[in-house]
Amino acid sequence: MPCRSCGHKIYPEISPVIVVAITNGDKILLTKFLTGYKKHALLSGYVEIGETLEDTIKREVSEEVGLSVHNIRYYSSQPRAFTHSLLMGFTAELDKDLAINLETDELSKAQWFERDNIPHDDKTLSLTWNMIEAFRNHEF
Repeated sequence: MPCRSCGHKIYPEISPVIVVAITNGDKILLTKFLTGYKKHALLSGYVEIGETLEDTIKREVSEEVGLSVHNIRYYSSQPRAFTHSLLMGFTAELDKDLAINLETDELSKAQWFERDNIPHDDKTLSLTWNMIEAFRNHEF
């Protein structure tokens, strides 16, 4: 927006955030936050300065659940005005079927769900639930 007095242009600050649907065949990894939002969600995290989106996904997956992924693919995006964020959704496949090593500073739970047993926690138009529903409906 331009300043009406001096004409200086002000650009909004936007924080990039990744959201990743990790799959292992017909299973998807869902998490629950330690505080705040109480329903199931996908892994997510802020992009650090100098980090690619793919590097952010690998770092967040490793930090939050102790797993590694490959075949990272862009899915969709969603602006979040009230948090000044741009959510960028990706799908990724699990590298090795290892035990989850949950990072408990942010998450209370991480669990694999078979495609046919995914909870119906949310009816919002969030990117996360669009992605979960897409997986449920065999769209990826």
